Amino acid sequence: MPSTQPSSNKQSVSDQATAWFARLHADNVTAGEQEQFKTWYGENPQHAKAYDKMLLLWDQLEAPGKRVHARLEAEQPPLPGKQPYIRRLMATFALALVVLLSYQLPVHYQNWKSDYYTAPGKQLTVVLNDGSRLTLNTDTALAVELSDKQRNIELLRGEAYFQVSPDKNRPFIVSNGVAKARAVGTAFSVKKTDDDMQVIVSEGTVEVSAGKVDAPALVHINQQVDYQQGHVGPVMSSDILETLAWQRGQLIFKRQPLSRVIQEVNRYRSGQIMLINPKLKERVVSGVFDTADPNAVVDGIKTTLKVSSVRLSNQLVLLY
Repeated sequence: MPSTQPSSNKQSVSDQATAWFARLHADNVTAGEQEQFKTWYGENPQHAKAYDKMLLLWDQLEAPGKRVHARLEAEQPPLPGKQPYIRRLMATFALALVVLLSYQLPVHYQNWKSDYYTAPGKQLTVVLNDGSRLTLNTDTALAVELSDKQRNIELLRGEAYFQVSPDKNRPFIVSNGVAKARAVGTAFSVKKTDDDMQVIVSEGTVEVSAGKVDAPALVHINQQVDYQQGHVGPVMSSDILETLAWQRGQLIFKRQPLSRVIQEVNRYRSGQIMLINPKLKERVVSGVFDTADPNAVVDGIKTTLKVSSVRLSNQLVLLY
């Protein structure tokens, strides 16, 4: 947890409680953070009330799964010998709910750490003091640190497009915490997925490196490079109109596995679409989708691939 407590106008008490819950359940929580939490919890009755509500929500996660179980049994009683399948299905529902909340908790914590962030389906353009322009795509958070020697951006999650104001004395560096994209005056996008990072250059040249593990890669206009599994990959050509289509409000997929399509579409929704049938993950999808209506993707997938769905709430849709 940052040493400086968030201001009340930056986050609601509910969001603060969620961020604390996420941090306290992290493997690397420190004793100092636990003490900071105790101070926060006791300084205002609203803090205690919000955090206790968060604990209650966590304890009640299995309730929606039980309701779905009852609904499925009422609509279609299981055939003899199908009970193990139903139990596995319900275990999957419960797990899906846990995964949904587990996804939301780190997001609140990242928003807390960031200087700028966007909600799912939203975009934000920011002009820094040096004249550089940052365009944050959906569900993105980043922290900015400008000094006399360099300009540092930490991409906490998501994707952003950087139009960098030239300054040879202060390189512009975007990092995902491990890999770095270094530029002086150029335009490029960076996307973070878990611990991986993708850099796409639309103007100028960007140097991508990851410590001393690999030699730095020089990425030029209409090229891209991926940092995956701890290594900087080869520089490849990039279709800018396709890869940066999000700036025009579109998502373009050409023969992509359904698992990747769902992963990308989820960034534009306030909840999650989840594939609970492993056989669906490698089904191939092509199409152009409107980022303003990500829920329409579910209807398109159901019609095209003939799959079924269960909507547990506006937040969670299961495909099987």
